[in-house]
Order: sequence, then structure tokens, then C-alpha cells
Amino acid sequence: MKIKPFLLPVILLLILAASEKAASQKVLDKYIHTGLDSNLALKQKSFDLAKGRLDLQRAKALFYPQAGINAQYTVATGGRTIDFPIGDLLNPVYSTLNQLTSSTKFPQLANQTIQFLPNDFNDTKIEVTVPVYNPSLKYNQQIKQEMLHGYEAEIQLYKRELVKNIKQAYYQYLQCVKAVEIYTNALGTVQESLRFNEKLVSNNTATKEVVLKAKAQVSQVQTHLTEAKQNQLNAAAYFNFLLNLPLDTPIEKDIEILQQIQESQLVQTTLPSNREELTKLKSAQTVLEKNLRLNQSYKLPVLSAFYNAGFQGFGYKFNDKQFYQLAGVQLNWNLFKGNDNKLKAAQTQLDIDAIKNQYSTAEKQIQLQVTTTYNSYKASLETLNSAADETISTKEVYRLTDLRYKQGQALQIELIDARTQMTNAALQYSLAQLAVLNQAAELERAAATYALP
Repeated sequence: MKIKPFLLPVILLLILAASEKAASQKVLDKYIHTGLDSNLALKQKSFDLAKGRLDLQRAKALFYPQAGINAQYTVATGGRTIDFPIGDLLNPVYSTLNQLTSSTKFPQLANQTIQFLPNDFNDTKIEVTVPVYNPSLKYNQQIKQEMLHGYEAEIQLYKRELVKNIKQAYYQYLQCVKAVEIYTNALGTVQESLRFNEKLVSNNTATKEVVLKAKAQVSQVQTHLTEAKQNQLNAAAYFNFLLNLPLDTPIEKDIEILQQIQESQLVQTTLPSNREELTKLKSAQTVLEKNLRLNQSYKLPVLSAFYNAGFQGFGYKFNDKQFYQLAGVQLNWNLFKGNDNKLKAAQTQLDIDAIKNQYSTAEKQIQLQVTTTYNSYKASLETLNSAADETISTKEVYRLTDLRYKQGQALQIELIDARTQMTNAALQYSLAQLAVLNQAAELERAAATYALP
């Protein structure tokens, strides 16, 4: 298919406009990614996420066997004792045997006193425990997993808010740049008017009063220009603060972005299901539900196995006589605890009901936020269109008034009024552009349409 020659300029203009829009978006996206990568508050929240991952790993580690070395050596004197009359029991027998055998093969024994506290006694062993059946471990892991999802949602929530703040700060900076440009142009206009009036006075065609009024206009515009420059510096400092950059870092200006205002196609009744606030509440509800299951697990027994191997005896000898092994299973079943577990489960159920009610409230609030933000966005677009018409009209009024003034057909007060209206209209149009862009950022935030990394 051949392209007709008269269509080539139109196609080129469309391509150029599309490339400029893409370039503008790249500038802002670059700053957004810089902010997401370097914002200090976001880094602080990432520490909580890292701790949550470690908590999950610790919960998983509880399923594995636990092993450790336990060594104990005791030295004791005194304490409780038990008397063992071995001499009284055996000496009569031994005496009889010695008489019968006419020998001394059976010696006389002394009564013994045995000390309960072991003296010069060691017990060195390796202890291994294995959870065989413990429902609380499973629920604990599930709780940690869901809490990790909550931390992730918290970070995504802050990212989305940060994106909105970065966009609005950038728009504010661009508007300040535009205000400086407007006042700079106004300063040139009033300075030209001053030169013209000075010529009138020098040619004796006007009184000195016109020069004084023109100088007053120059001073007034210079004051506004100074304020605008100060606002620009403050806006730049705040923008760099969000990006965690030096406050005086130069900012790449993309004034064209103020012209790329298009009406959003979002339906205002749409409820975004990917809002991080809802994700956090749903995650919190899941945590409470798992915690309820955990509290109810008291009805089930806990079974574990153990194995010990080591050396036990008087003195450290570590020989075959002191070596021992011990293995077994342990059952722990909490049958009654004064209904404490039931009451704890009932409290958790109340928390679940409360979080469900909070979730429903949050849904309605988000629905309201999206609707009102969309309405505000539509209103700002209408205001922008009105401001654009006013800007065109005031420019034409000033041009005609200036022409009549130079021909001596208009008063100076008319020229001053026309110039003031033209400058104010330009500022109002710039502010209307800022309002639309701010509302667009708010709408994007409310609808959660920005694709977060």
C-alpha cells in the first residue's frame, strides 16, 4: 500500500508527538524508579520484610530434629543420706559360715551410709528430640507465612503512595518552572512598556506619571518573579528529598508533560481489587483464622520422640561401663486448663469478626475514594478548558489594548489591567494543568493502576 504524499507531514507529526510523549514518560518513570530504589523510608520497611522471611525460616526449622550436647559434673558433701545396715544383716551369717568352715573367708562388713547427692559424678550425653505430631508447629508456620504476605503488602502500599508523591512533586516543580517563565515574560513586557513610556516623556507627549506607574509595574513583577524562583527551589528540594538525592541536584525539566493531559477512561464505579489496604486486611484475617486454629489445637495431643547417648558414672572415665543409651516417646495432652484455651479461642473469633467488619468498611471507603477522585478529575478537566479559553482571550485583549495605547487611544490603567489579567490567566492555566495532573495521580493511586515493580 502506497502512502499518499500529502499524508506524509501528518504522519511525521503524529510520530513526533508519540515519541515526545514516550520520552516524557521515560523521564518521569526514571525518577520514579530512582525513588523506589533509594527512598530511606522504603528501605526501612524492607528490613521488616527481611525479618519476616527469617521468622518463616525459623518456623520451618522447628519441624527438624533438634540435637545438643548436655554435660554435667557434680561435687557434693552433706545433704540427705540413707543408712543401709548391711553389716547388721550379713555379719551374723558370715560369722556362722566362718565357724562351719573353720576359716576367715567371710569378712565382717560395716554398716553403710549412702549420700543422696552424687559426689564426683558426671553425666555427659547427646540429646536428640524429634517432633512426631505437633499441630501447633504447622499453624505457626502458616501464620508466619501469612504475616510475610502482610509485610509485602505494606511495602507495596508505601510504594504506591510514594509513586503518587513523586509524580505530584514533579508536577509541582514543573508548574513552578512554568510560573518563573510566565513572570519572566511578564517582566519583559512591563520593561518594554517602561521603555515606551520613557520615550513618550522624552518626546513631551506624556507626563512623568506614566513612567512612575510603569516602574511600579516592573518592581511588582520582579517581586513575583523572585517568589516564583524561591518556590521552584523549594519544589526541587522536596522532589530530591523523595528520591534521597542531594537537595540541590538538578532536575531534568519536561514541560511538555503539562500538555499531555488526556481524560481518563476509568469507570468511576470500579472497585479496585488489588488495593494493598484490602490485601493487608485479608492477610490479617487469615492470620487470625490460623491463630484460632492454633488456639483450638489444645484438644489434640503432642507427641515427640527422643534419643540420648552418653556416659554416666563416678569420675570421668568414658569407658564401656559408663556408656549408656536411652530412647523413648513423650505424650503431652492438655485435658483441662480452667477453660482458658476456650476463652482465648473465643477472643480470637471476636477479632476475626472485627477484621471482617473492617474489611467491609474499607471496601466502601475505597469505593467512595475512587468515585470522588474521578469526579474531581472530571471537574479539573472542565476548569482547565475554561482556563485555556481565558488565556487566549486575555492575550488578545492585551494585544489590542497595547496597540491602542501606542496609538494614544487607551489609558495606561487599561494597559496595566490588561497585562495583569493576561499574567493571572496564564498562571491560572498553569495551576489548572497542575490540578489535572495531581488529580490524575490521585485517581491512579485510588484505582491502583500503576504497575509497581
